[in-house]
Amino acid sequence: MLQSVWTRIRNLNKLFLYVVIVPTALSIIYFGFLTSPVYISESAFVVYSPSQHVSSSGLASLLSGLGGSNSTSAAETIHEYVGSWDAMMALNKAYDLKKVYGGDNVDIFDRFGGVFFPHSSHVKLLRYYQSMVTDELDNTNGITKLKARAYGAVDARKINAFLLQKSQDIVNRLNERARAKGVYYAQKDVTTAEQKLRDATIALANYRNRHGVFSPPAQSALQLGMVSKLQDHLITQKTQLDAIRAHAPSNPQIPVLQSSIKALQGEIQTENAKVTGSKQSLASKDTEYERLSVNQLLAQKLLEAAVTSLEQARLMAQKQELYLETISRPNLPDAPQEPHRVEDILATLLISLLVWGVLSILVAGVREHHAR
Repeated sequence: MLQSVWTRIRNLNKLFLYVVIVPTALSIIYFGFLTSPVYISESAFVVYSPSQHVSSSGLASLLSGLGGSNSTSAAETIHEYVGSWDAMMALNKAYDLKKVYGGDNVDIFDRFGGVFFPHSSHVKLLRYYQSMVTDELDNTNGITKLKARAYGAVDARKINAFLLQKSQDIVNRLNERARAKGVYYAQKDVTTAEQKLRDATIALANYRNRHGVFSPPAQSALQLGMVSKLQDHLITQKTQLDAIRAHAPSNPQIPVLQSSIKALQGEIQTENAKVTGSKQSLASKDTEYERLSVNQLLAQKLLEAAVTSLEQARLMAQKQELYLETISRPNLPDAPQEPHRVEDILATLLISLLVWGVLSILVAGVREHHAR
């Protein structure tokens, strides 16, 4: 029977034998017995801001309103990072990718450092890593699906979980930078306003100590009130003196009243001089005092405005803060998802038949040409 089969094979067209039978037989041997099983760990996450009202209670809430520019930019940043040199080096430092993808348990054709990947440099490892780890960002709903391939289920899940944590770290760093950038200038304005208020307060205190005044307007009011009382007393004394002179010109109280009136007039002049009329008067000190007071008041208002702006900046930064919501955690696959052995064998057979058909037509054309 074997001899009969061999005879039939020998009688086959050599072109069909080499183009169809041999490649298909090799694919059966390779995909059926040699190729290593590939495990795929999958996870899914979405980046959102608080204004999008995302909750983990349901998928519908995750899919609504996730087209914000900040969250989309963050998701694209994560996408770029996953396939980057930094991600590969960080992962290699944690799990030694050359051992994960180049171990003896991996067939010689697929392993890193094998027949088709005879390399050991990190540059080539990056290309190999990019073929094993992929992430797909759906721009319609903002969901990112992260897939990590490995030749062991545990390795696949470890790689996926590591990259998911790195994605969370990226979001945290973006939040820190945005918060620092948004609050920095407002905080700087508060510091400047505080210093101006401090300088204005010190300048006003020094002026008070140097001139021996607390508040010229208030002190002037007190002085003028005292002058008013003295003037009332002076009027009373003059009225009494005029009455005595009219009825008793020789009354001995007249000199006493005259002396009292003169003293009151001198006291009134002295008190008036304290308010106005000299370089040491309160009026001469009032202009500089008012200027310093206005400076202090303006500095205080500026500080209040700066503090308000700082609070607004913090609230704005909080509203723009991003969060990474994990929809599905990295799974531990209990069966390999690749390779698709039957599909790959059938694909090899189909391609071989197509190539054989084209070559057969070409050979027939050449023979017909020579026959003429």
